[in-house]
Amino acid sequence: MTRVFLVDDHEIVRRGVADLIDSQTDLEVVGEASTVAQGLARIGATQPDVAVLDVHLPDGSGIDLCRDIRSAHPTINCLMLTAFNDDDATLAAVLAGAAGFVIKDIRGQNLLESIRQVASGRQLVSPAASRKLVETITVARSGPASS
Repeated sequence: MTRVFLVDDHEIVRRGVADLIDSQTDLEVVGEASTVAQGLARIGATQPDVAVLDVHLPDGSGIDLCRDIRSAHPTINCLMLTAFNDDDATLAAVLAGAAGFVIKDIRGQNLLESIRQVASGRQLVSPAASRKLVETITVARSGPASS
C-alpha cells in the first residue's frame, strides 16, 4: 500500500484528490495539510511514501517544503501539483528534490499513475525542464564567463 500525504490550500482540491486516491486499492491518504507549517508538522508524524505538494501555499512555497521534507526524510518522494506550467518552478522543484511535477488539469488516472511512478522511485520531469536543468548545471560547472 502506497501512503500519500496531500498539501494544498484549496480544500476542494484536497478532497477531490483524496477521494480519487482513496478509491484505489493500492493507495491511501494518510494525512492532509493546507499550509507549509502544517505539512512540516504532520508529514514527519505520518511518514508517507509520497507527498503531493501544491507549489503556491499561503505561508510559503511548496518547493521549499519539498526541500525541507527531502532533507529531513529522504525516503519520502515529493510530487509537485500546480495550476501553472512554469519551467522555472519545475526546475526549482527538481533542484529541491522533487521527483515529479504535474499540472492540475491532469486527468485523474494520470495523476494516480504519476503518484505510483514517484512512489516507485521514477522521475517525472518534462523534456523542457530537463533541458533547462542541464543548461543550469553546465553553466554552474563552467563558472562565470570571462570577458
